[in-house]
Amino acid sequence: MKNVSVILLAASLMSAVACGNKSTSSSPSSISMLLTEEGKYLAILSPLNSHVAGETSGEAIIRVKGDDFAAEVKINGTPAQIVHTQNIHVAEICPTLSSDLNKDGIIDAVEGLKSYGQAVIPLDNQLTTQIESDTRFPTADFSGNYYYRQNVSMMEMMIDLTKKDFDSKDNLIKLKSSLGIAGRQIVIYGAAEDANLPESVAALAGQTKHASLPIACGTFLKVASDDNSSSGAKE
Repeated sequence: MKNVSVILLAASLMSAVACGNKSTSSSPSSISMLLTEEGKYLAILSPLNSHVAGETSGEAIIRVKGDDFAAEVKINGTPAQIVHTQNIHVAEICPTLSSDLNKDGIIDAVEGLKSYGQAVIPLDNQLTTQIESDTRFPTADFSGNYYYRQNVSMMEMMIDLTKKDFDSKDNLIKLKSSLGIAGRQIVIYGAAEDANLPESVAALAGQTKHASLPIACGTFLKVASDDNSSSGAKE
């Protein structure tokens, strides 16, 4: 009976989509393919652009159990007292020195996208939707550290992630295949406004080049099965 909880969640997703707006959601058969395996997923973060943003480090943990999706991020050494956007991205690799295509000494947001792809889950204050009117990301303390934790119903999150993408320029993408946390990237953004960035540094649409500068990246690996992992409410 190992997969009972996953089967029940798939059934719930199908029912919810069938009762929802058919013009904005995927079909029940396609949404059932988006579930990720239960378990604990860990990403160890390594710094990017450390010469302008410091030696950012930390870890991110995703726990999936039944209908519970829990995200936890512990960060050290970021630029202090500023907001740091943090997203889970769809591709399978973090940027390297070779990602600096224009050779200006900075891996900017546009160059980074070529490695880690578009964002699929913004790790903000509300995981039930990609877009919200009052988005809040963590703010680093005086030492450049922060801690983030959020839980969400997997069913609610998946329904939102399969809606029609009405804005192709918002740096976010909807799911068309399995969520599959293993192999996804988490990226932390945000350099201090007084950081010396070349004119050639590109920004994401609607953001400044400082706010959208990638400063850390890590790849999620599955480190525990559903039998050994705990729910998001327990350690």
